[in-house]
Amino acid sequence: MTPLLENNIELIEEAARDNGREEGAVVGITKQAQDRGYESLSPAQVRMFELCVRPLIEGVQCPGYTHELEDNPRECHRILDDDRLVELYTIGNALCETCEAQASVDNHSKTSFFKD
Repeated sequence: MTPLLENNIELIEEAARDNGREEGAVVGITKQAQDRGYESLSPAQVRMFELCVRPLIEGVQCPGYTHELEDNPRECHRILDDDRLVELYTIGNALCETCEAQASVDNHSKTSFFKD
């Protein structure tokens, strides 16, 4: 949760607003869960965490890969693993293994094309 709190606190605040909750309370609950553990949360805090924060840290879908010459993005329904989720919240983008492999193949093809 550290990259989420350090680099993307606005996503937590947005999730709070979207769910009709107080931003500061949700951010505080997230910090408490990180610092003292999920089990330190009261039942009401757990409900707020589950509603607002859990969707940001579990089951996050890959945004999909779009080739630079395509107008329409390719949808991907794969879930980002924990390492890629950290990457998403640390550097701002991440793809699942399959989309990343496709991006790598496309980049290699482009490099080879312009090299020749």
